[in-house]
Amino acid sequence: MTYDTLLLTHQDGVSTITLNRPPLNLLSEELMTELAAAFDALESRAETRAVILTGAGAKAFSAGADLGEEGRMTPERGRAFREAGRRLVERIENFPKPVVSAVRGWCIGGGTGFAWVADIRIAAESAKFRAGDVYLGIIPTWSVGMVRLVHYIGRNRTLDLLMLGEDVSAAEALALGLVTRVVPDESFEAEVAKVGARLAAGAPLSFRAIKEAVRAQYRDTPDRAAVLEERWAERILASHDSHEGITAFKEKRKPQFRGA
Repeated sequence: MTYDTLLLTHQDGVSTITLNRPPLNLLSEELMTELAAAFDALESRAETRAVILTGAGAKAFSAGADLGEEGRMTPERGRAFREAGRRLVERIENFPKPVVSAVRGWCIGGGTGFAWVADIRIAAESAKFRAGDVYLGIIPTWSVGMVRLVHYIGRNRTLDLLMLGEDVSAAEALALGLVTRVVPDESFEAEVAKVGARLAAGAPLSFRAIKEAVRAQYRDTPDRAAVLEERWAERILASHDSHEGITAFKEKRKPQFRGA
């Protein structure tokens, strides 16, 4: 597939999706459609073991939805756009391979939805986050701020973030637990590549198990997570990758995982 609003590249086991509408990488209907298609393609691509989601240029990961486009939408198109955003958030959270968001510059509105739901979140020192929808007379509608955020950072911090709507620096986002680590801008790309390579070297079935069980802990119940833990344990312990991982450790070599 040819993409007009994205760049899709591959390096060994890591595939990188770049939101390519600089300087702000605003989220349009076309971009959302292409992003969904890119994740579909990468799920079935056996060579892809980890995915990096980032934005083109240094000014923004994404400054959110294209308000000019959104303002011209009919109620029906507006509802479809919100539903597309929710599906993409679900897609990232449920994607069977590790997803890294790599944030440099501004990350606003819908951009935060994609960045914060990723499994691992790397921010450059220049990154700034904003969830100031109330000061535009709107609310977050992609099931992150209104649905997931309290599970990520707690009730009080969620209210602080959404009601004050203030800019949050990379260091502040780290303190809140919104990002995994903060790195200097000059070493940002190298660190993102390093993290992607590490994830690509892990056992695919184990990543899937962890993602499903962690999601179940807050979307369902701890009891549901325990059921998933045992179900995955039986499958994984009987797998090639389990045997390969232990054998490689004993032989002091890197394991060659197959995802089976």
